[in-house]
Amino acid sequence: MTVAILVVLLGSGVAGFATWLSGADEAAAEAAPVARGFDVVGPRYQPTAADRARTPARITPTTPLVALTFDDGPTPELTPYVLDVLAAKGAKATFFFQGDQVEKHPDIARRAQAEGHVIALHSYEHVYFPDLDGPRAREQIVRGEESLTRVLGVRPTMWRYPFGEASPVADAVLAERRLVGGVGWDWKSSLKGDFECPGADAVTRLVVTEARDDAVILLHDGGDAVTCAAPQWEYLPRAIDAVRDRGLELGVVVPTGRPNGAEETAVVAP
Repeated sequence: MTVAILVVLLGSGVAGFATWLSGADEAAAEAAPVARGFDVVGPRYQPTAADRARTPARITPTTPLVALTFDDGPTPELTPYVLDVLAAKGAKATFFFQGDQVEKHPDIARRAQAEGHVIALHSYEHVYFPDLDGPRAREQIVRGEESLTRVLGVRPTMWRYPFGEASPVADAVLAERRLVGGVGWDWKSSLKGDFECPGADAVTRLVVTEARDDAVILLHDGGDAVTCAAPQWEYLPRAIDAVRDRGLELGVVVPTGRPNGAEETAVVAP
């Protein structure tokens, strides 16, 4: 497998997409599956009639699975929306959280964990590891690991490099810390990613194009994607429905517990 939206206010006319939380919008706050007090400042997803009527997918050993993975969070702009959609769709995902973001938004990180999503590590501050010496690489890995462990109570077991760029000194630290490193993604097309702000149609197209059995899809709930216009986030519920229409289901990334060629992870049923 080879080689993140300061949200602008929307009107309420985009059906099924965003309902903004405010003191004047008590109905939306009651409907949203997030406890009061979370620092949510972005869009919220309201389940549709089809979502409410959905029956749980039946996943068998032969069901083709694709994993949606989200990097650079958690953020109050995007992560609660992603979690809203996943809850409405009965889907799980894999989140590669940054240590500094988990420290800033621990309740959002805990919500992702409580709702059954896989949480992995994406460094402490999203730095470019080929530029780091050994002590700095170690600090980014260990500090991030300790942040997730302290907030979530569980030590992460997987790692994804920021920008997908590894370094030998960081690889050595990952091996020492027993973190499965180098969790990558599938991107065989030349389509733009969500962090490039191409819009909802384009990101939906990317997800559907790359979706195949055992594929890992790169998405973001933080970083550059926070600067994209809010309507782009219509892509997520649309993409999930489109992937399922193709006969695939959503899985999560987990360590295999043994080397598997170049990969030590697999996409499995939640």
